[in-house]
Amino acid sequence: MRSVLVTVVGALAWSVASAQTVPEGIHRPGGDHDQMCGLEGRDALDLMEKARKSQELHRVDIQSSRFELFETAKPKYQLVITRPSEPAYPAVSCRHVYEQDGALQMDRSMRCDAGRAACDALFLEFQALDEKMKQAVQSK
Repeated sequence: MRSVLVTVVGALAWSVASAQTVPEGIHRPGGDHDQMCGLEGRDALDLMEKARKSQELHRVDIQSSRFELFETAKPKYQLVITRPSEPAYPAVSCRHVYEQDGALQMDRSMRCDAGRAACDALFLEFQALDEKMKQAVQSK
């Protein structure tokens, strides 16, 4: 059972849904090293700092109060970092977009050092955005 309950019904429904779709690997104690979007860091804050200093990743102005976006051209990586006002702060997510056999493919990795509920919610939000992007491309 989740440690943060908003309402009993909402929490039970959310817990069942998220338990099936949120990989356990996004929740790790500090000290574990992660590699994403060509960066390696010991935690989300370290990855954020390295993204801001990277020569390969370039900041994209997205006018968001929640996120900062960085990307590379080839291969196509998009790195999103949360701002301090975001409940899932600190978190970093990398989306690798590529074509395989004529179809758009995406892989997402995420490191979130905030609370479990906030991290799970953010992962599910990114997962939904990825699915919408895939559907939009496939419908063209």
